[in-house]
Amino acid sequence: MNLLYIFADQWRRDAIGFYDPRIKTPNLDAFAKESVVFDRAYSSCPLCSPHRGCLLTGKQPIATNVFTNCKPDVEACLREEDICVSDILKQEGYHTGYIGKWHLDKPDGSGGWDAYTPPGKRRHGFDFWYSYGTYNGHMDPHYWDTEGNRIEINQWSVEHETDIALGFLERNKGEKFALFLSYNPPHSPYDLTPEKYQNMYTGKEREGNCANTPAPEGVGDALSPDWDLERAVKGYYGAVSGLDENIGRLLYFLKENNLYEDTCIFISADHGDMLGEHERWAKHIWYEGSVGIPLLVGGGGIQPMRTDALISSPDQTATVLGMLGIPVPEFMQGKDFSALIRGEAFEEQTSVITMAFPNEGKKIAEFSDHGENFFDFGWRSIITKNYKLVVYRGMSYNAEANSYLFDLRDDPNENRSIENPEVLERMMGELRQWCEVTGDGFYRGYVQWNKGKM
Repeated sequence: MNLLYIFADQWRRDAIGFYDPRIKTPNLDAFAKESVVFDRAYSSCPLCSPHRGCLLTGKQPIATNVFTNCKPDVEACLREEDICVSDILKQEGYHTGYIGKWHLDKPDGSGGWDAYTPPGKRRHGFDFWYSYGTYNGHMDPHYWDTEGNRIEINQWSVEHETDIALGFLERNKGEKFALFLSYNPPHSPYDLTPEKYQNMYTGKEREGNCANTPAPEGVGDALSPDWDLERAVKGYYGAVSGLDENIGRLLYFLKENNLYEDTCIFISADHGDMLGEHERWAKHIWYEGSVGIPLLVGGGGIQPMRTDALISSPDQTATVLGMLGIPVPEFMQGKDFSALIRGEAFEEQTSVITMAFPNEGKKIAEFSDHGENFFDFGWRSIITKNYKLVVYRGMSYNAEANSYLFDLRDDPNENRSIENPEVLERMMGELRQWCEVTGDGFYRGYVQWNKGKM
């Protein structure tokens, strides 16, 4: 069985036509009818680099060393010694390839947050390489190839990367292949989307947005005074329609070359985008618009269905291996959902955890100066089928802590934190268990802080 894993950056779960008919995604809509659609897929840490760290290693964010975006002022990057899913696929005899945004290496600062990943161990088993660190010039992207040559392109990145992916598939169609394709759009800047896609949404707004309670200060990306929702929607949803067209090209190739039935296809994202909800844009906050991601699994031998099973970033890694019939290593912390996808007996997990940590060098240093471990701060969120608990300990030292409990059935827009001692106790128990399993000191620190208040 081959693997084609496609994921886009900052693509919120509901930005697909079968969730919202105003969004034009005919290829994804058709693929969904042939696939298992996870309606409750989550990013374990809604930032670009941390999710990627989880996806490659199969571990929770606190265990990957990629606790925030890889950037010059913090020591966050994927370690050479980590065994990644791509290392395993290479060892299993797959022809491996990575195309698009990587964002797992520490930049030297000369190119902003962008970073060159040289051939060797830091590419973690990928034979074919056509990638870059992070760069948001969607209309004039650049890449480093397998040999390390830098290539400048004047073409929308999604279209160009699809061209490169089709070349990889053509060259490897007689071999066992595993290709990861990482699109940057619909990540901002939203207007760096071809006009033909933006024009599909001229004059349209995000109707029915009832997620209007302001988020707490100091967390997430606050809207600027000149925020233009209509302009953002044109570019954002236009980019999603562009993704759809190019994903359609890949699916067509697989079917025309009799590869579809022999390929396991994952389509997902690293995190979502708030798009103005709760007076926020982008990500790094606990609301569904940020942590909720699409996940469709299709290809050969899969019986279509939709499921509300809770699945998070490291679970996807285990599931990739499970779908390919490869044992999941004990060091991985995710749950293998391949039995569910195949329609076999499967015990769902009762909850998933999402999280974020202080992510600026100066703020991290401030925690250290006061004898605190910054990993024990930020926020953690426990999500069950019906409820979401958020415990917030601050993204900077001495910030005020708080907790929020949302009833996702009665308040899917997360506008009201409820008082329910019984549910709160149960959810706190889930948080304690998750922290114990992952070696996270967050819960212990929160309990000690809470006792100090009494």
